[in-house]
Amino acid sequence: MASKYDFFEDFFDLINFRGQAKRKATLKRFTQPAQNFINTEISSGIIIIIAVLIALVIANSPLDNLYYDFVHLKIKLAIGDNVLSGDLHYWINDAAMVIFFFLVGTEIKREVLVGELADKKSLPVPLLGALGGMIVPVLIFLLILDDPAARSGWGIPMATDIAIALGAIALLGERVPSGLKVILLAVAIVDDIGSILVIALFYTDTISLAYLVAVGFILTLIALSNYVGIRSILLYSFMGLIAWICASQSGIHPTILGVILGFMTPWKSWYPTKAFPEIANKLLLRIKKSLTDSEEDIDVEKAEQDLLAMSDIATESVSPLHRIEVILLPWSAFLIVPIFAFVNAGIDVGEGALSEALSSSLTYAIAVGLLIGKPIGITAGVWLAVKSGAKFPRGVNYTNIFGMGMIAGIGFTVALFITELAYVDELFLRDAKMGILIASFLAAIFGYLMLRISSKLAE
Repeated sequence: MASKYDFFEDFFDLINFRGQAKRKATLKRFTQPAQNFINTEISSGIIIIIAVLIALVIANSPLDNLYYDFVHLKIKLAIGDNVLSGDLHYWINDAAMVIFFFLVGTEIKREVLVGELADKKSLPVPLLGALGGMIVPVLIFLLILDDPAARSGWGIPMATDIAIALGAIALLGERVPSGLKVILLAVAIVDDIGSILVIALFYTDTISLAYLVAVGFILTLIALSNYVGIRSILLYSFMGLIAWICASQSGIHPTILGVILGFMTPWKSWYPTKAFPEIANKLLLRIKKSLTDSEEDIDVEKAEQDLLAMSDIATESVSPLHRIEVILLPWSAFLIVPIFAFVNAGIDVGEGALSEALSSSLTYAIAVGLLIGKPIGITAGVWLAVKSGAKFPRGVNYTNIFGMGMIAGIGFTVALFITELAYVDELFLRDAKMGILIASFLAAIFGYLMLRISSKLAE
């Protein structure tokens, strides 16, 4: 009986004859999902804003107890005699958000390989811009605060929320130069890298060496499995789950594992996509022949084997990175991150709480760091890059850059995430979240207005 993979000999002959697909075509296949990423993030930004508003309304209504009971709902995961227990807040922040950070890792990989971070001439612009946009807000934060306990949240004003920032700038449509959107995305990616390093280095609990070694062993096993050609996403998902369990007990934050796994995900397909049409046509001819022979010679089983083989080849002609992103990105953008925003943004903004928060130096330190520090730092970094000989995107000027820097002051998702790691005190948490909300709201408005005005002046 013919094997399901009898045609592989013909297939590899074809590969040898045709050669590997040209790198340019490979890069085109790889960069196309970046546009899908941007479009999804824009839509997600709108849903995140809605989730925040709902959380604020419920948390400041007669239903506030219902909200807090929901956020602190206890959930247990039992595997044999081992039990992982935590409230909904824990499972969202420490488990579900691993998927968000996994996708951050894949996007970082794309930018490093074929995006703005891959072009040596263009790299200094987003790199120095992002560094300035991280350093200046932190300096402002530390200058305003003198309380050592409050200063532990110095990493909060570093981050940019990609989803909401892209959503805000998308409202301007074609009035914004395309190069500016690319810079914003690249700056946000570098911001994410910086924030991830800060979380790993400065917001990590006591390390358990045994669990950390276990995480390293599993990551090595994943790398070796990929090297020898194992392509089962289910297997990698299982190993990733075990790694997460170990990471959650190791002292490092599990989201760091998500970034590492995202960066390890292969971006090249197992089979050259360019060869697929020819091998598919060959298989279709074989299937047609199997099903159109005389009735006594029809070989349905052989046709089904060829159909399954075609399905395998079609799947393996798409990179694992792209396949996983297609599956996870909608869940992350439209469910996980909005739920994260919902369970973390419900703060008391009643008259008394609001006046207390507005009189807090922590609130001002974060708000000023994001709202003023971000645009100043990014603009200064870009200026330094251009003066050093870096390539400035066509149609972009410093007014655009400053407006984009204000948009980058929307530091919502990762800023809230670092807040939860930095503080335990409820007052610090309230004041920090208030500062993030105020800064993000004003940054979106002022950034939009500045870019709108600059586009009209350019006309």
